Formats: sequence, C-alpha cells, structure tokens
Amino acid sequence: MNYLVFGEPCVDIIHTTNNERLHSYGGILYSVIAMSVLAGPRDTVCPVMNLGADEFDNITGILKKYSNINLEGVKKVDHPTRRVNLYYTNYNSGKTARMENSADTTYTTPFENAAGLIKSADAVLINMISGVDISLDTLKKIRSEFKGFIHMDLHNLVMKTNPDGSREHTHLENWKEWCTNTDTIQMNEFEAGIVAKETKNDYEIAEEILINSGKNMTGMIVTRGKVGVSGFVKKEKSFGNEKFFDIDRIDVNAVENPRYKDSTGCGDVFAASFTLDFSHTHDLSKSLHYATRIASFKSSLSGIDELFKLK
Repeated sequence: MNYLVFGEPCVDIIHTTNNERLHSYGGILYSVIAMSVLAGPRDTVCPVMNLGADEFDNITGILKKYSNINLEGVKKVDHPTRRVNLYYTNYNSGKTARMENSADTTYTTPFENAAGLIKSADAVLINMISGVDISLDTLKKIRSEFKGFIHMDLHNLVMKTNPDGSREHTHLENWKEWCTNTDTIQMNEFEAGIVAKETKNDYEIAEEILINSGKNMTGMIVTRGKVGVSGFVKKEKSFGNEKFFDIDRIDVNAVENPRYKDSTGCGDVFAASFTLDFSHTHDLSKSLHYATRIASFKSSLSGIDELFKLK
C-alpha cells in the first residue's frame, strides 16, 4: 500500500530540568519514520512537506536510510526549518510538563505538491504539527480528490504562536469542517476540551461531527496519555419501532511501560500506527489497541534515531 503523510518537520531543542540542551529532529518525522518501520515489505511511505534549505540535506539524508520512504513529495524552500524550544520540568520522570517556544513555521504546503501523488495513494495521514501545515481549503481538496482512508491528528490546530514565539492554546474556528473532511479524527483530551469555543464534552463533539454533520465518517479518537484512549463511533439503534443514531464509546487502557524515557512523539507514532493498521483491518477497536501498544513502547525510546526499534 502507498501512504501519504502531510505535516511539518522541525528541529526540537529540549531544555531539561538540569539545564541540558538536547537537539533532535522532530515534528512529522516521528510519524513518517514510525510508519516506515512498521509498514509491510511492499508498502511505501511518501511524506508531503516543505523542508527548509538549511536542513534539507540533513533531514533527507536521514529519510534515505529507509528504503520504503519516497521523497517525491518533499520540497526544498528558502524559509528556514522551524525550531521549537521545549522547556521540560521533571524531564524523563514520567511526570513531565512542558512549555513551548517556536520560530516561524515553514510555508504551508499547497495541494499541488500532492496532486500527482494522491492518485496512487491508498491511505492518507495528516498530522497538524505546526497548525498551518496545510490549509482548510487544501484539506477539502484532498477529501474531494481522494476517496480512500484519511486519518488526521488535530494536534496544533488549537495552538497559536505569539509574536515573541511563545505558544498558547486557542479555540479552532471552522472546527467542524476540519474534523469532518476526514474518516477518523484524533485529538488529545486537552485539545478536545478547547477545540470548540462553546464548551462541549467528548460526546457532544462526537455527536456534532459523526451524526449532525451528515458526513460518512468512521470515528473520533481522544488520546488520554497514561489513562489510555477512547474511540467514538456512530451506531444505529432502536427503541420500540423508532430507529435513531447514537454514539458508542470504546475505551482502551494504556499499556504501562516500566522503561519510560520520553513521551515526545508518542501521539505522532500513535497516529502513524493507527493509520497503518486501520487501512488493513478496518476494525477501529483493534487498531486502537495496536496503536496504543506501539505508542507505549515508543515512550521507552528517545528521539527519532531509536524508532527503528519499533519493529
């Protein structure tokens, strides 16, 4: 199968509690490499992204180590690769908290960059690493041109970057359109709580996008860190002679990892492994279990350099 992966690469600068600075490549690279490692022998992974000329050779050099990654969708641009400062408390303790400071994002990727690739794709993963990786119009164009499986991680669509580089969460305008131009939509529980300006719980959000939108979506996924993950699906039910649609919830417990090192990239790896598994099984519950297991194992690995161990 051929997989397209949309998102933005970045350089992560991790500031630890004891004032260390750890430099690593991150962003969409977690999803791309994890998918490459976990994919079958005949699968191809094609990242669709803009990549700053300052890091183009370095990052493409890393991706070329994986024989099933197709670099046709990677475009070199003049804008420098985004750098993200991650300030951690209790780094690597399993009880970390972090703040972010970000440089300007690389240019938004237009649909034209994927137009020639999408015809041969079997599934699409969109991971909104920066929040402006693609535009809503591009998402709609992908949905109209591509009838296969689309999974999207909402991620930093609910983040804004202030002039000083600091980042803060914010509500998402047109959130229903962002969510419903996919087959499955992923968000963490904090993102689910802030995505709509009007306060809504998980069930209300699921009802809006899976039932009230009239779109033929598969489900909504809310990741909950150490608690696990919840999947929401639309089910036809009956009461007497009356038939109606309701929301069913599938809860999957987290897999405890005694070798915890770092949670960075776990959500990105979850999205990649879920996309891979569901594209083959079309079984939401099974794919949630698989992705939860893989994301848990990822927390015992540091950076993208150790992702090969996912195999």
